[in-house]
Amino acid sequence: MNKVLIFFALLACITFPPADVYAESSYPSKPVTIVVPYVAGGGNDTLARNLASLWSAHWKKPVVVINRTGGDGMIGTQYALSQPADGYTILMQVNQALYWPVVLPSANIDITRDFRLISKIQQNAMVFTVASSQPDQTFADFLSRCKTSTTPCSFGAATKFGEVMGKRIIEQTGLNNSVVVPYKSTIPMVVDALGGHVSIGMTAMSVAMPHIRTGAFRPLAIGSTERMSELPNVPTLKELGLNLIGVTWYGIMVKAGTPDDAFQAIVEAVNVAAHDSQILNSIKNDGAIPTFSSPAAFEEQAKEEMALMKPLLQKYLLEQDK
Repeated sequence: MNKVLIFFALLACITFPPADVYAESSYPSKPVTIVVPYVAGGGNDTLARNLASLWSAHWKKPVVVINRTGGDGMIGTQYALSQPADGYTILMQVNQALYWPVVLPSANIDITRDFRLISKIQQNAMVFTVASSQPDQTFADFLSRCKTSTTPCSFGAATKFGEVMGKRIIEQTGLNNSVVVPYKSTIPMVVDALGGHVSIGMTAMSVAMPHIRTGAFRPLAIGSTERMSELPNVPTLKELGLNLIGVTWYGIMVKAGTPDDAFQAIVEAVNVAAHDSQILNSIKNDGAIPTFSSPAAFEEQAKEEMALMKPLLQKYLLEQDK
Protein backbone atom coordinates (compact mmCIF):
# COMPACT_ATOMS: atom_id res chain seq x y z
CA MET A 1 0.00 0.00 0.00
CA ASN A 2 2.90 2.37 0.70
CA LYS A 3 3.94 2.26 -2.94
CA VAL A 4 0.51 3.44 -4.02
CA LEU A 5 0.77 7.01 -2.83
CA ILE A 6 4.49 7.21 -3.53
CA PHE A 7 3.33 7.19 -7.15
CA PHE A 8 2.12 10.76 -6.84
CA ALA A 9 5.65 12.05 -6.36
CA LEU A 10 6.85 10.40 -9.55
CA LEU A 11 5.32 12.81 -12.03
CA ALA A 12 7.35 13.22 -15.19
CA CYS A 13 8.60 16.60 -16.37
CA ILE A 14 8.90 15.95 -20.10
CA THR A 15 10.10 18.71 -22.41
CA PHE A 16 8.18 19.27 -25.60
CA PRO A 17 9.84 19.17 -29.01
CA PRO A 18 10.83 22.55 -30.45
CA ALA A 19 7.88 24.57 -31.65
CA ASP A 20 8.98 24.48 -35.28
CA VAL A 21 8.23 20.75 -35.59
CA TYR A 22 4.51 21.47 -35.66
CA ALA A 23 2.70 22.06 -38.92
CA GLU A 24 1.21 25.39 -39.81
CA SER A 25 -2.41 25.74 -38.66
CA SER A 26 -5.15 28.32 -39.07
CA TYR A 27 -6.09 27.71 -35.43
CA PRO A 28 -7.12 29.86 -33.69
CA SER A 29 -9.21 32.01 -35.97
CA LYS A 30 -11.44 33.28 -33.14
CA PRO A 31 -11.29 33.71 -29.32
CA VAL A 32 -10.35 30.70 -27.21
CA THR A 33 -11.94 29.93 -23.84
CA ILE A 34 -10.27 28.25 -20.87
CA VAL A 35 -12.88 26.75 -18.55
CA VAL A 36 -12.00 26.59 -14.86
CA PRO A 37 -14.62 24.50 -13.04
CA TYR A 38 -13.74 25.98 -9.65
CA VAL A 39 -14.15 29.37 -8.02
CA ALA A 40 -12.10 32.40 -9.03
CA GLY A 41 -9.04 33.01 -6.92
CA GLY A 42 -8.00 29.38 -6.52
CA GLY A 43 -4.67 28.00 -7.68
CA ASN A 44 -5.99 26.56 -10.94
CA ASP A 45 -7.81 29.81 -11.72
CA THR A 46 -4.62 31.84 -11.25
CA LEU A 47 -2.68 29.46 -13.47
CA ALA A 48 -5.37 29.56 -16.16
CA ARG A 49 -5.33 33.36 -16.23
CA ASN A 50 -1.56 33.46 -16.53
CA LEU A 51 -1.72 31.04 -19.44
CA ALA A 52 -4.54 33.03 -21.06
CA SER A 53 -2.44 36.19 -20.98
CA LEU A 54 0.55 34.46 -22.54
CA TRP A 55 -1.48 32.66 -25.19
CA SER A 56 -3.40 35.79 -26.17
CA ALA A 57 -0.06 37.33 -27.11
CA HIS A 58 1.22 34.13 -28.73
CA TRP A 59 -1.87 33.56 -30.88
CA LYS A 60 -2.78 37.23 -31.33
CA LYS A 61 -6.34 36.24 -30.50
CA PRO A 62 -8.25 36.75 -27.24
CA VAL A 63 -8.02 33.92 -24.72
CA VAL A 64 -10.57 34.29 -21.93
CA VAL A 65 -11.08 32.40 -18.68
CA ILE A 66 -14.55 31.53 -17.43
CA ASN A 67 -15.40 29.94 -14.10
CA ARG A 68 -18.23 27.37 -14.24
CA THR A 69 -18.39 26.20 -10.66
CA GLY A 70 -20.37 23.55 -8.84
CA GLY A 71 -20.69 19.82 -8.50
CA ASP A 72 -17.12 19.32 -7.29
CA GLY A 73 -15.84 20.45 -10.68
CA MET A 74 -18.54 18.56 -12.57
CA ILE A 75 -20.52 21.58 -13.83
CA GLY A 76 -17.57 23.14 -15.65
CA THR A 77 -16.56 19.79 -17.09
CA GLN A 78 -20.07 19.17 -18.41
CA TYR A 79 -20.04 22.65 -19.93
CA ALA A 80 -16.77 21.89 -21.72
CA LEU A 81 -18.27 18.65 -23.03
CA SER A 82 -21.34 20.53 -24.29
CA GLN A 83 -19.18 22.69 -26.57
CA PRO A 84 -18.05 21.71 -30.08
CA ALA A 85 -14.95 19.52 -30.32
CA ASP A 86 -13.01 22.19 -32.18
CA GLY A 87 -10.27 23.18 -29.71
CA TYR A 88 -11.81 26.53 -28.82
CA THR A 89 -12.81 25.31 -25.35
CA ILE A 90 -9.89 24.19 -23.17
CA LEU A 91 -10.59 22.64 -19.77
CA MET A 92 -8.28 23.20 -16.79
CA GLN A 93 -8.81 20.27 -14.41
CA VAL A 94 -7.28 18.73 -11.32
CA ASN A 95 -6.60 15.07 -10.66
CA GLN A 96 -9.73 14.48 -8.60
CA ALA A 97 -11.66 14.50 -11.90
CA LEU A 98 -9.98 11.19 -12.69
CA TYR A 99 -11.88 9.58 -9.85
CA TRP A 100 -15.43 10.26 -11.04
CA PRO A 101 -15.93 6.83 -12.64
CA VAL A 102 -15.53 5.37 -9.14
CA VAL A 103 -17.03 8.01 -6.85
CA LEU A 104 -19.65 9.48 -9.23
CA PRO A 105 -20.43 6.74 -11.76
CA SER A 106 -23.89 8.16 -12.48
CA ALA A 107 -22.27 11.22 -14.06
CA ASN A 108 -20.85 9.00 -16.82
CA ILE A 109 -17.76 11.17 -17.25
CA ASP A 110 -14.33 9.65 -17.75
CA ILE A 111 -11.79 12.32 -18.62
CA THR A 112 -9.40 9.80 -20.18
CA ARG A 113 -12.23 8.75 -22.52
CA ASP A 114 -14.14 11.98 -23.06
CA PHE A 115 -11.17 14.33 -23.48
CA ARG A 116 -7.88 14.48 -25.31
CA LEU A 117 -5.36 15.14 -22.57
CA ILE A 118 -2.80 17.76 -23.51
CA SER A 119 -0.44 18.40 -20.62
CA LYS A 120 0.02 18.48 -16.90
CA ILE A 121 1.06 22.02 -16.06
CA GLN A 122 2.05 21.92 -12.42
CA GLN A 123 2.01 19.71 -9.37
CA ASN A 124 1.40 20.80 -5.81
CA ALA A 125 2.44 19.24 -2.57
CA MET A 126 -0.38 19.17 -0.05
CA VAL A 127 0.25 21.30 3.03
CA PHE A 128 -1.34 20.60 6.40
CA THR A 129 -1.98 23.90 8.14
CA VAL A 130 -3.64 25.26 11.26
CA ALA A 131 -4.81 28.79 11.93
CA SER A 132 -2.16 30.84 13.72
CA SER A 133 -4.68 31.34 16.53
CA GLN A 134 -4.45 27.61 17.30
CA PRO A 135 -1.94 26.44 19.94
CA ASP A 136 -0.28 23.71 17.85
CA GLN A 137 3.33 24.49 16.96
CA THR A 138 4.11 21.06 15.49
CA PHE A 139 2.24 18.13 14.00
CA ALA A 140 2.96 16.21 17.20
CA ASP A 141 1.23 18.99 19.16
CA PHE A 142 -1.77 18.67 16.87
CA LEU A 143 -1.97 14.90 17.33
CA SER A 144 -1.60 15.19 21.10
CA ARG A 145 -4.35 17.79 21.32
CA CYS A 146 -6.70 15.77 19.13
CA LYS A 147 -6.16 12.56 21.08
CA THR A 148 -7.09 14.25 24.36
CA SER A 149 -9.82 16.55 23.03
CA THR A 150 -13.39 16.02 24.19
CA THR A 151 -14.63 17.16 20.78
CA PRO A 152 -13.59 15.55 17.48
CA CYS A 153 -10.76 17.19 15.55
CA SER A 154 -11.59 17.81 11.92
CA PHE A 155 -9.62 17.62 8.67
CA GLY A 156 -10.87 20.04 6.00
CA ALA A 157 -10.67 18.48 2.52
CA ALA A 158 -11.63 20.19 -0.73
CA THR A 159 -10.97 17.20 -3.03
CA LYS A 160 -11.59 13.46 -3.07
CA PHE A 161 -7.85 12.94 -2.86
CA GLY A 162 -7.82 15.16 0.25
CA GLU A 163 -10.59 13.06 1.79
CA VAL A 164 -8.57 9.90 1.19
CA MET A 165 -5.47 11.52 2.71
CA GLY A 166 -7.37 12.69 5.78
CA LYS A 167 -8.90 9.28 6.40
CA ARG A 168 -5.56 7.54 5.96
CA ILE A 169 -3.94 9.92 8.47
CA ILE A 170 -6.74 9.28 10.95
CA GLU A 171 -6.27 5.54 10.47
CA GLN A 172 -2.47 5.60 10.74
CA THR A 173 -2.34 7.89 13.79
CA GLY A 174 -5.20 6.33 15.71
CA LEU A 175 -7.24 9.56 15.82
CA ASN A 176 -10.44 7.60 16.13
CA ASN A 177 -12.37 10.62 17.42
CA SER A 178 -11.45 12.74 14.38
CA VAL A 179 -13.43 13.31 11.20
CA VAL A 180 -12.86 14.48 7.63
CA VAL A 181 -15.04 17.40 6.56
CA PRO A 182 -15.50 17.48 2.76
CA TYR A 183 -15.92 20.80 0.94
CA LYS A 184 -17.15 21.44 -2.58
CA SER A 185 -14.27 23.81 -3.34
CA THR A 186 -11.01 25.04 -1.89
CA ILE A 187 -11.82 28.63 -0.92
CA PRO A 188 -14.61 27.83 1.62
CA MET A 189 -12.37 25.22 3.23
CA VAL A 190 -9.49 27.69 3.50
CA VAL A 191 -11.82 30.29 5.03
CA ASP A 192 -13.02 27.80 7.64
CA ALA A 193 -9.47 26.65 8.40
CA LEU A 194 -8.32 30.25 8.84
CA GLY A 195 -11.21 30.81 11.22
CA GLY A 196 -10.49 27.66 13.19
CA HIS A 197 -13.81 26.09 12.22
CA VAL A 198 -11.92 23.00 11.07
CA SER A 199 -8.93 21.86 13.09
CA ILE A 200 -6.54 21.45 10.17
CA GLY A 201 -6.75 22.42 6.53
CA MET A 202 -5.39 20.25 3.73
CA THR A 203 -4.72 22.14 0.55
CA ALA A 204 -2.26 22.59 -2.29
CA MET A 205 0.88 24.47 -1.38
CA SER A 206 0.15 27.08 -4.06
CA VAL A 207 -3.11 27.93 -2.26
CA ALA A 208 -1.68 27.83 1.26
CA MET A 209 1.49 29.86 0.66
CA PRO A 210 -0.07 33.37 0.58
CA HIS A 211 -1.67 32.72 3.98
CA ILE A 212 1.51 31.16 5.33
CA ARG A 213 3.49 34.24 4.26
CA THR A 214 1.09 36.58 6.09
CA GLY A 215 1.26 34.41 9.20
CA ALA A 216 -2.43 33.52 9.08
CA PHE A 217 -1.62 29.83 8.56
CA ARG A 218 0.98 27.79 10.44
CA PRO A 219 2.20 24.83 8.35
CA LEU A 220 2.71 21.63 10.33
CA ALA A 221 3.51 19.08 7.61
CA ILE A 222 3.88 18.72 3.87
CA GLY A 223 3.00 15.85 1.55
CA SER A 224 6.04 15.97 -0.74
CA THR A 225 8.74 13.29 -0.76
CA GLU A 226 11.33 15.83 0.41
CA ARG A 227 11.19 19.14 2.23
CA MET A 228 10.39 22.13 0.05
CA SER A 229 12.80 25.05 -0.22
CA GLU A 230 9.92 27.47 0.41
CA LEU A 231 9.18 25.75 3.73
CA PRO A 232 12.54 24.29 4.81
CA ASN A 233 11.50 23.86 8.45
CA VAL A 234 8.29 21.98 7.71
CA PRO A 235 8.70 18.18 7.88
CA THR A 236 7.26 15.75 5.37
CA LEU A 237 4.60 13.27 6.39
CA LYS A 238 7.14 10.47 5.98
CA GLU A 239 9.52 12.23 8.39
CA LEU A 240 6.66 12.24 10.87
CA GLY A 241 6.31 8.48 10.59
CA LEU A 242 3.38 8.42 8.17
CA ASN A 243 3.69 6.29 5.05
CA LEU A 244 1.91 8.85 2.89
CA ILE A 245 2.64 11.09 -0.07
CA GLY A 246 0.23 13.89 -0.90
CA VAL A 247 0.63 15.58 -4.29
CA THR A 248 -2.00 16.98 -6.64
CA TRP A 249 -1.78 18.34 -10.18
CA TYR A 250 -3.42 20.76 -12.61
CA GLY A 251 -3.68 19.89 -16.29
CA ILE A 252 -5.39 20.96 -19.51
CA MET A 253 -7.46 18.99 -21.99
CA VAL A 254 -9.89 19.39 -24.89
CA LYS A 255 -12.96 17.44 -25.89
CA ALA A 256 -12.40 14.09 -27.59
CA GLY A 257 -12.69 14.46 -31.35
CA THR A 258 -10.83 17.78 -31.47
CA PRO A 259 -9.04 17.96 -34.85
CA ASP A 260 -5.31 17.34 -34.90
CA ASP A 261 -4.44 20.80 -36.24
CA ALA A 262 -6.13 22.54 -33.30
CA PHE A 263 -4.78 19.98 -30.85
CA GLN A 264 -1.21 20.43 -32.05
CA ALA A 265 -1.55 24.21 -32.00
CA ILE A 266 -2.47 24.01 -28.31
CA VAL A 267 0.42 21.62 -27.69
CA GLU A 268 2.70 24.21 -29.29
CA ALA A 269 1.23 26.91 -27.04
CA VAL A 270 1.93 24.73 -24.01
CA ASN A 271 5.51 24.38 -25.25
CA VAL A 272 5.73 28.18 -25.30
CA ALA A 273 4.46 28.31 -21.70
CA ALA A 274 6.94 25.61 -20.65
CA HIS A 275 9.78 27.91 -21.67
CA ASP A 276 8.30 31.21 -20.46
CA SER A 277 10.16 32.59 -17.44
CA GLN A 278 7.15 34.49 -16.10
CA ILE A 279 4.94 31.39 -16.15
CA LEU A 280 7.65 29.24 -14.58
CA ASN A 281 8.45 31.82 -11.90
CA SER A 282 4.76 32.30 -11.10
CA ILE A 283 4.31 28.56 -10.60
CA LYS A 284 7.42 28.30 -8.43
CA ASN A 285 6.58 31.42 -6.41
CA ASP A 286 3.26 29.80 -5.53
CA GLY A 287 5.15 26.86 -4.07
CA ALA A 288 4.29 24.52 -6.96
CA ILE A 289 6.49 22.60 -9.40
CA PRO A 290 6.19 22.98 -13.19
CA THR A 291 5.38 19.58 -14.71
CA PHE A 292 4.76 20.26 -18.39
CA SER A 293 4.34 16.86 -20.03
CA SER A 294 3.63 15.45 -23.45
CA PRO A 295 0.06 14.35 -24.28
CA ALA A 296 1.13 10.71 -24.37
CA ALA A 297 2.86 10.91 -20.99
CA PHE A 298 -0.12 12.75 -19.46
CA GLU A 299 -2.55 10.07 -20.67
CA GLU A 300 -0.33 7.22 -19.49
CA GLN A 301 0.18 8.75 -16.04
CA ALA A 302 -3.53 9.53 -15.67
CA LYS A 303 -4.47 5.92 -16.37
CA GLU A 304 -1.81 4.62 -13.98
CA GLU A 305 -2.97 7.00 -11.27
CA MET A 306 -6.57 5.94 -11.67
CA ALA A 307 -5.64 2.26 -11.44
CA LEU A 308 -3.66 2.89 -8.26
CA MET A 309 -6.25 5.15 -6.63
CA LYS A 310 -9.29 2.97 -7.34
CA PRO A 311 -8.86 0.61 -4.36
CA LEU A 312 -8.16 3.54 -2.03
CA LEU A 313 -11.26 5.37 -3.19
CA GLN A 314 -13.34 2.24 -2.71
CA LYS A 315 -11.94 1.68 0.77
CA TYR A 316 -12.00 5.19 2.18
CA LEU A 317 -14.88 6.83 0.33
CA LEU A 318 -17.28 4.07 -0.65
CA GLU A 319 -16.94 1.28 1.90
CA GLN A 320 -16.85 3.70 4.86
CA ASP A 321 -19.96 5.49 3.56
CA LYS A 322 -22.07 2.32 3.62
